[in-house]
Amino acid sequence: MKKLIILILILFFALSNIPNVYAVENKPEISGPTAVLMEFSNGQVLYDKNMHKRMYPASTTKTLTAIIAIQKGNLDDIVTVNDDVTKIDGNSMYLVPGEQLTLRQLLYAMLLESDNDAAVAIADHIGGNIKDFAEMMNRKAKEIGAKDSHFVNPNGLPDNNHYSTPYDMALIARYAMQNDIFRQIVSTVHYQIPPTNKYNKIRDLWISNKLIKPTNFHYDGADGVKTGYTVVAKQVLIASATRNAHRLISVIMGDEGTNIWSDTIKLLNYGFDNFNLVKKNDNNEIITYATIGKVNFKVPLIAKEPFYYIVKKGEENNIKSEIVLNKQLKTPIEKGSALGYIKYSLNGSEIGRVPLLSGENVYKNLMGTYYNKDRSIVLNSNDNIINYLKFISGLLILFIAIAIWRKKRIRSKGNYIFSKD
Repeated sequence: MKKLIILILILFFALSNIPNVYAVENKPEISGPTAVLMEFSNGQVLYDKNMHKRMYPASTTKTLTAIIAIQKGNLDDIVTVNDDVTKIDGNSMYLVPGEQLTLRQLLYAMLLESDNDAAVAIADHIGGNIKDFAEMMNRKAKEIGAKDSHFVNPNGLPDNNHYSTPYDMALIARYAMQNDIFRQIVSTVHYQIPPTNKYNKIRDLWISNKLIKPTNFHYDGADGVKTGYTVVAKQVLIASATRNAHRLISVIMGDEGTNIWSDTIKLLNYGFDNFNLVKKNDNNEIITYATIGKVNFKVPLIAKEPFYYIVKKGEENNIKSEIVLNKQLKTPIEKGSALGYIKYSLNGSEIGRVPLLSGENVYKNLMGTYYNKDRSIVLNSNDNIINYLKFISGLLILFIAIAIWRKKRIRSKGNYIFSKD
């Protein structure tokens, strides 16, 4: 019985942490079997169609390959291509063993034109070999939160053990799009690779993302992310678009036709037309002050992180905040220690919390004076003056009491001696 209760509690908390999936009347119809629309700033889910179903990611895999390479490597590193590139099918920039390019050039080839041999060269350079790089991919995926994915190669070529879900790929894309270098590459329309030691011509690379380049599917604000296709995976697309500082990420996997572009536009329009992003506080913003002690010394409380939340249009003012402080605030207080939190709610339901951190080191000496860690700044001077006066008054009273006591003692001793004679 006890184990059953614990299991129920675990399920309750797990379900309470699932991102909100909003229901709006004009929810779009998507022809693909699986899709998701995610808010970039906090990962809220705005649209879900079988978003946790395992699918083949095809070349969208290269999103994860790229962010690992950017984080682990130096973009100006010279990569010497080995024999692995001759064993790869599909899109290719026709690398040859012994050819030398920079890691940056290979990243552009992999992300713009989806060259599979470029992905292999990157994996060999960063991981030593494909198998070890795949292990890096799986560790990184788990770190990001993509827990229902498994990767065995850096390019997404078919393999029964190489799979992901729309939700996981959205998490990976959201993580990658936080990197300036990655964002720059996936939004570049054209890039040139000069002749190398093995290839005497310029390689012109053109982006495959029809939302970004001039096509009938060009989408205002589109800024990423990655296309993909294999016979078994079918059409796969991760898209990103930003309007008025509001970025959305959509993922469609397993689309059999050519509707993936128009369906992606439907998803993005659905997000921008029906929802607004609300920012409630900034990072390191002073939210309020906590009072300590009888003198009500004020400690600035700073938001640990910004809080964003996306709401249906018209509900922007329905988000309410409540400040909750720890029950007892006593010195010493270290700068950056959590003293409470802001609780945000929407229509009566809690939607998030932001820790409130102390903006100052606070200590108190024997005189009741508050000061910072290096004692160079005496805090709250008005209260300190009062504390000093109280301390001095206390000393005077103590000295007077001692003087009176000594005087009485001397008199008592004198009387005793006189009576003895």
